[in-house]
Amino acid sequence: MDYLTTDCSPPNTRNDSVLELRIAEFNQNFKEQKLNEYEINIEDLIDRIEADHINRKPYPGVIDQPITSWERVYILQMHNYERRLLRGTNIQKMYWNDDLAQIALHYARGCLYDHDKPIQRNVPKIPLSTGQNLAMGYENWTQAIQGWIEEKEHYFYGYPSARVVTHYTQMIWHSTVLIGCAATICPSYGSYDMPWPFYICNYITGQLNSDFHRPYDQGFDHQPLHDCQGKICLYNGTLDLNTCECRCSTYANGLQCERLNCSILPPCLYYSSESCIAVNVPLECPRLCGLCDRYEVLKSVYGENNLAPNILAVKPTTITTTISWLQIKWNTIVAPPVRELSMNKHAQLISKELTLISTTTTAIA
Repeated sequence: MDYLTTDCSPPNTRNDSVLELRIAEFNQNFKEQKLNEYEINIEDLIDRIEADHINRKPYPGVIDQPITSWERVYILQMHNYERRLLRGTNIQKMYWNDDLAQIALHYARGCLYDHDKPIQRNVPKIPLSTGQNLAMGYENWTQAIQGWIEEKEHYFYGYPSARVVTHYTQMIWHSTVLIGCAATICPSYGSYDMPWPFYICNYITGQLNSDFHRPYDQGFDHQPLHDCQGKICLYNGTLDLNTCECRCSTYANGLQCERLNCSILPPCLYYSSESCIAVNVPLECPRLCGLCDRYEVLKSVYGENNLAPNILAVKPTTITTTISWLQIKWNTIVAPPVRELSMNKHAQLISKELTLISTTTTAIA
């Protein structure tokens, strides 16, 4: 069965000619890019390991909006709070990942309001599906994430929805344990006649659109989130939520199944690399989908004994206050992503440009 992607086309407000020009500029920059010697650097690895990566050249005039420690805690609080509200039996606690955040920032600096390819947002050490939520025009992170949460009004567990709910389902996806976000202020261009805030959150793992109406296994009672400190298992490994230990496939080993042995791979049931766009195929057919070559690059850069992902987890329990109190603190103290813009301009922008899009991941079974 083929699981097709849901429609992730960008909003009607975009100027297609401008975006096509931006894409052409990005592609030309990538073609002209020259690769030098390997360095243990996330920015270089992004471009070296994945040949499809474009050169993330910042759009002229873009302004970074660095995420403060308060914002990071609050983003995690909002996500984990929504996850705790559910009667899920397999929902895990979410943690922050700096690599995901840095990759999100690279893309946000381009001011291209459309999704990048899933392969372009992969963390080099984590060859797993990576989801993405985008938003624009909101005054701060609180409003942007609340916009995603409000989709739950149209979500009913186990039933397809006629409305967009995939931002919300990505937030509550049971195995989404890592998140990294970034924000920029993009200058006016094309149909955007004033600066606009751009928000991105990347997630590991991404959701499967074949199951997004069942993002978790439902139980009868509310249960605490499973907390394995953001641990993930690579190369078709599965995480035991009771012991927080990885059960590796026959061709991988290590604490996180990070060591891949391509000499003992099982037969691959797929014949075309085009199948590799589906999230499960690279894990079932590492050689066909380039994971074996990628693994050799990782070994040459990091060394065979240093291949486990650097989780860089930050526990949201470092602040033990309530969500309502954090909401007050956020509105009165931080709210920094758009400090440069006046409230009147934001009111105009929000009414005109309040749009958001989400992405899902395909799979083949």
